[in-house]
Amino acid sequence: MDEQMRYFLVYCSPAGSTRHLAEVAAAELERLGNPCTLLAIGRRAAIEEARQRLAAGGGPLCLYLGTPVYSAHALPPVIEFIAGLPVAASAWAVPLVTWGGATSGVALYEMTAALAAKGYRPVGAAKVLAVHSLMWQAEQPLGAGHPDAADDELLRGLVREVALRLAAGGAAARLSPADLRCQPPAVFAQLQAASLELARQTLPPRVVDEELCTQCGTCAESCPVGAVSLEPFPVWGAACILCFNCMRECPAGAVQADLSPVHAYIRQRAATFAETPGSQVFLP
Repeated sequence: MDEQMRYFLVYCSPAGSTRHLAEVAAAELERLGNPCTLLAIGRRAAIEEARQRLAAGGGPLCLYLGTPVYSAHALPPVIEFIAGLPVAASAWAVPLVTWGGATSGVALYEMTAALAAKGYRPVGAAKVLAVHSLMWQAEQPLGAGHPDAADDELLRGLVREVALRLAAGGAAARLSPADLRCQPPAVFAQLQAASLELARQTLPPRVVDEELCTQCGTCAESCPVGAVSLEPFPVWGAACILCFNCMRECPAGAVQADLSPVHAYIRQRAATFAETPGSQVFLP
């Protein structure tokens, strides 16, 4: 290609695992001599800024787009980001997901389909095992110790291969959404029907111990989508993605919920779906 490829790594990462992958990929791109722009999204302003950064400058670009899997899907800010992208004339995409050992769901499939509809040609993808974000209180959480060094190297290998293919004049071959179905058809259809709204009806409610709450605002600051407000105690808005960062990060332990029944349910789903391998790279 005559023009310099522009690399972007856009991600949403409430618990930090997807951010870790984005940073690993960015470091590998830099090592290969490919400058990249790393952008975290979540709140609406960050989503719009990321879109504007991609649109500025023109020329060919490769977008790495990362999300954890929540209720079998990519996070709403990631889907919103894709939906607002203008149709691209010369762009490639590498969707990445982290998943907590229960199921990687349909996130890779739906991201790839949505990006392809915007003109982003999928040239690679990866799912990477990570500690389950709702099991930080469990003694033996699913995905414990992940992403690990082997996961990082798997991702570096993907980054190297994509860079080689693009440097050679573009990737003629591309992935289709169907290449990224990680479950049998019947299971895939079941997971497509899952949603955050259904999870909202089944997850235990969060309560605020007003005697412990200092109204410090940490819950609002740590909310990746800006769904927490102090009135004067924490209140959750409709944009909440059920990441439980408000509970995890509360220094006073004032935000509370009994997640132990959820842990049992997650383990049951992992046994039912028995999805392997934990981490996997996909190339055309």
